[in-house]
Amino acid sequence: MKASFESIAHAFDDICLRHPENPGLIFDEETITYQELHQTVTNLAGNLQQLGVGKDDRVAIILPNCKEYIFSYFAIFKLGAWAMPVNTRWEADEISHVFDDAEPCTVILTEQEGVINFLSIIDAIRQRVTYLKQVILVGSPSQSVDYEGVIEFDALLNAPETTPRFGDVSLHDVAMLSYTSGTTGQPKGVMISHLNFIETSVHTAQLWHLTEEVPLSIAPLYAAQGFLAMLIDFIGGGATMNFVSTFNPNDILKSISLGRNTALHTQPTMWSLLLASRAINFANFSSLQKVVVSGSLCSSHLAHSIQERVGCVLLNAYGLVEATSVVTLTRPEDSLEVRLNTVGRPLPGVEIKIVDQQRQPVPKGEVGELAVKGYLMTGYYKKPEKTSEVIDEDGWLYTGDMARYYDDENISIVGRCKEMIIRGGFNIYPIDIEEVILKHRDVQDVAVVGRPHDVIGEQTVAFVVPHPGRTVTKNDILNFCQGTIANYKIPDEVIFISQMPIILSGKVKKTTLGRWAKEGVPRNELFLFE
Repeated sequence: MKASFESIAHAFDDICLRHPENPGLIFDEETITYQELHQTVTNLAGNLQQLGVGKDDRVAIILPNCKEYIFSYFAIFKLGAWAMPVNTRWEADEISHVFDDAEPCTVILTEQEGVINFLSIIDAIRQRVTYLKQVILVGSPSQSVDYEGVIEFDALLNAPETTPRFGDVSLHDVAMLSYTSGTTGQPKGVMISHLNFIETSVHTAQLWHLTEEVPLSIAPLYAAQGFLAMLIDFIGGGATMNFVSTFNPNDILKSISLGRNTALHTQPTMWSLLLASRAINFANFSSLQKVVVSGSLCSSHLAHSIQERVGCVLLNAYGLVEATSVVTLTRPEDSLEVRLNTVGRPLPGVEIKIVDQQRQPVPKGEVGELAVKGYLMTGYYKKPEKTSEVIDEDGWLYTGDMARYYDDENISIVGRCKEMIIRGGFNIYPIDIEEVILKHRDVQDVAVVGRPHDVIGEQTVAFVVPHPGRTVTKNDILNFCQGTIANYKIPDEVIFISQMPIILSGKVKKTTLGRWAKEGVPRNELFLFE
């Protein structure tokens, strides 16, 4: 299909004005009608415009999940500016790097999240640059420090002094500058257009039959997955946007148990935590009809565990920010086998192929690198050479993800190209080992990485997070693998840790695990059995 909207802002106006009295946004326990949402966003956009924010300006957002995040996104889109979400787990140096790369004119932020004081970080940046003109603070500063020139976000929600006049925003204009997680180097800014977001949202909502659902998202709004969940529900499905501000498993289970939602957007990592929570034994999932799992690789074992516990339709999706976050997905009408063991098949308008190291197609069923065409990024911001490294002249994006065809049309993701382990001449895909170890009753989570070895090239190291209150040994893990996988795949070492290092969108940071495998695990990260 072709987009029926001229931009995300056009879609926002159309939907809000069509259903003014209906609930447009539910955040925690607060309900905001479409009319209220539209007025708030329009006021914010008008005030940002009077501060000098215009088309193609970058506006950084450093916020936890909150209603102000959603107000900010849609106000930025109205102006034709670029939303620039910033990972709230980043430290000062990482934030400084992406700011100096993107040169945002404005930042909308919270003062502090956890131990990181963003206001201090931004104040330090502002002291040495000229590009950052406005600092807008959500909430009141808790410190007595005087940050000169800081603007209160709430003041911008009042009607602007003059009637705003918003310029034209086209489908091919950039809507978002989303920075990659930086697992293989410094984060790169990915430019994504209004057209790609709209097309992806509409197709996904239609294929998942979300137009009649009452969805809930617990994905972080700074991640592409969380943002796209918002657009899928709102633009694609015309549904009320429903978010929670907490990522506490017990609070999430409590919210689900209220029975208000029929669909749930979340990440595999969050499900690992939910399934390990004792509160899940008292949770009520009866209202749920669909559970969507995306953002990182959901193993077949985890998919089976979710399906068994929740008892509704589990939908799996694969994507990457360079391809607007959704490339393939399973459908509700797919067989249980397909939904639990694959990431489905491409969206309409998307093509895929699986290739070898020479970028030639491999026979069906064999493992190779997944390449994608359709709804691709405009490019990496100010990095045309990096863009040409991953997108060839024919428009194919080489994802760096290893995949195989599960059947004639659905694919399974095996892992990252750089994660493949070569041990004694044998190619080992970590997921083959992880899938087995996850079936051990005392294991909550596992990740496998390679470690250099002088004789066999690489060894396999399994990092295991035990279930709370359980005791498991290295021999237990090795004996469990024996006879289930080839002997060369059985881990050379098993290390027990308290939790996995996590990056943007809930993915396990395997670069950190690789370093721990070579240099040793920090004592505070080890799991110590009592």
